[in-house]
Amino acid sequence: MRVNSIEILPSLFITILILFVLEVISVSILPIFGLVNYMIPFNVLIILFLGFKIESPYLALMIVAVQYSHAIFTIEGWEMGTIAGVIICVIISYLRDLLHFSSSILTIITTQVFQFFWFIITSSLLYLKLSDFDYIIQKFWRFLPESIVLSLMAPLFFSLFDKVWRVRDEGLMGE
Repeated sequence: MRVNSIEILPSLFITILILFVLEVISVSILPIFGLVNYMIPFNVLIILFLGFKIESPYLALMIVAVQYSHAIFTIEGWEMGTIAGVIICVIISYLRDLLHFSSSILTIITTQVFQFFWFIITSSLLYLKLSDFDYIIQKFWRFLPESIVLSLMAPLFFSLFDKVWRVRDEGLMGE
């Protein structure tokens, strides 16, 4: 859906507030259950939503804003996620006509596939930086449960973000 420039800032502000709440919950709840090395990457879910649903020339700047806000809660930094997010959104823009959904199952599967692409891109950048493949393998085993949980939550959060961004029902990610 095309978004007017005037509508971007309030919706992006609310989205970033939701991201803060989700990150605080993730950072505080998961360690209580002994999952110290795991953190659900809600920033990836938000960027995938923006790529699937929002058509705007400011999409790259929205990705930077989301990644920069996410960087407050992690040591990973915002630059690799921004590069991965922009590449994923470019891929989504080319495949936009093929990404019509009619069920939550398709939303879950598509979200999982694009998270895997996200992992490949960020792992490639990490490998170029660290030259250590063992860390990438460890990161992959943490990625699997995180991405599955995030994919299962995608239909719920996409419907929430549909309301925040005022996306009409004829958008790409139909129920």
